[in-house]
Amino acid sequence: MNTLDLQTEIIQLLREERNTSILEAIRMLLRREEADMDEDFTPEELAELDAQRAEHLKGESKSYTAEESIRMIRDGFNG
Repeated sequence: MNTLDLQTEIIQLLREERNTSILEAIRMLLRREEADMDEDFTPEELAELDAQRAEHLKGESKSYTAEESIRMIRDGFNG
């Protein structure tokens, strides 16, 4: 598939998409300078995030839905 074909398909898919979260993620991906968030974190912070992700992938931590996360933030969840 060539570039023009890909762009055409992507534009059509974007026109049909109604999920704001997906559209925001696509925008962030396409705006590379904004998507390169590693620059905002120290090596120690990145190591901690990697460790937390590894725990999650091993099933050693609890996952929360977006709604649960928002509720916990509003309720003042501390950990």
